[in-house]
Amino acid sequence: MKSSLKKDSLSLSNVIFQGVAGSAPAGAAVATLTGSAAFALGSLPLSAVVAFIIVLINAVIINRISRHVAGAGGYYAYSREGIGNFAGIFTGWMYIMYQIMSLAFIGLSVAIFLPALLGTVFGIDIPFYSWVLLLILIMGFGYFVSFSGVRNSVRYAMVMATIEVVVVAAVSIIIITAKPSINTVSVFTPVYAVHGFTGVMLGVLFMYTAFSGFGTATPLGEEAKNANAVIGRGVLISAIVLGLFFTLVSYAFTVGWGPTRMLTYSTELVPGIILAKNYLGLAGAIVITVLFVNSLFTDSVVFTNSLSRVVFSMSRDNVLPGILSSVHSHRQTPHVAAGVMVIISFIIGVISVITLGGFNAFLFAGIAATLSALLVHMIANASLAGILHKMKLKMNIAMDVVLPAVSIVILAFVFYGSFISIDNVVIIASVSFIVWAIAGLIYSAISRKYLMHVQISQN
Repeated sequence: MKSSLKKDSLSLSNVIFQGVAGSAPAGAAVATLTGSAAFALGSLPLSAVVAFIIVLINAVIINRISRHVAGAGGYYAYSREGIGNFAGIFTGWMYIMYQIMSLAFIGLSVAIFLPALLGTVFGIDIPFYSWVLLLILIMGFGYFVSFSGVRNSVRYAMVMATIEVVVVAAVSIIIITAKPSINTVSVFTPVYAVHGFTGVMLGVLFMYTAFSGFGTATPLGEEAKNANAVIGRGVLISAIVLGLFFTLVSYAFTVGWGPTRMLTYSTELVPGIILAKNYLGLAGAIVITVLFVNSLFTDSVVFTNSLSRVVFSMSRDNVLPGILSSVHSHRQTPHVAAGVMVIISFIIGVISVITLGGFNAFLFAGIAATLSALLVHMIANASLAGILHKMKLKMNIAMDVVLPAVSIVILAFVFYGSFISIDNVVIIASVSFIVWAIAGLIYSAISRKYLMHVQISQN
């Protein structure tokens, strides 16, 4: 008998905050937005709004897909059902790269940046070699919370994400209201961006990475109540929450820093913490620092949850080694898949730091994760029409054909934009992505004939 996960364990609110926590809202707000600000400058809020629209389009498509396909496979299951076994396996293969690299990126965000942050903002020096211990700590934490049970891990993510969103939003409102004269609608125009709207769109490229965790709820389909309704709705609501949050934060941080001074913002390590210190004092900076670190620890739980379930699903379908579909007898979590993936992520993180250096290792993991995530989203979006055709359901041309096509074109632009800045790290990440993709094409061609799908929940 095939193993299964714990049914009817998660509610709509659980699913929503798996997606919200997957984007590490506090971590992204105080640090990640610097990449977008380097191009958008004082037009950063406009980039946030455009990225919000793109993410919302993708969330609408996922919502429509999940009405008919919902299970532990997430995007792997969408592509398998809508396009075929080959596309499904390849999507799952690329999803594994996306999530493994994301886990390495999350781990390195703490391991590399926390020592530098403590020294820069608070004047506290800790040994450089502590990065190894921090990497072990954050990845081990993610594994053990995920292992403890899906209800425990998702509730933990829900509580932490709620605190992050509320506190950082409150800080943003304080910044906006402390000096009313700083407020301006001009930041929602391209006037401040490098080369106008071109800079805004390059800002969108990096802003998209801040949103990228919104789809981490899709592999919870086997464990959610009424999954065909709840998964898509949860993804859609989480995208809206994140969109409003990042729009508010990007506006507050831009006017608080000064729209004409955003180039200096983009060069700071953690400008959000500096802003908190300027407006709220040392206590405010400490609170935001704790939330920043906690956000990344929570993110490690979320990504371990989502990655382990997709690997579990592929193993159960006989396209990955059978041991990876093992489920713990008491916790009913895919503990073997989670453990193997976390170990691989840790190894990638360590090798990257040793060979590339700390900051370049961080960039390498982030770029590789972004490239694979974009490809996964493009393939999954293309599956909607195929799913409806296969199930002999009426198709809405605008929503089921045109909208996915538009989303794929937009994501392809974002994908292309990843190569705007060509340096050694981009080349290494791109080559790694291409090698993994070629291996995936070969593996998918070989393993598709062995795929024996366990029926997933459908309407």
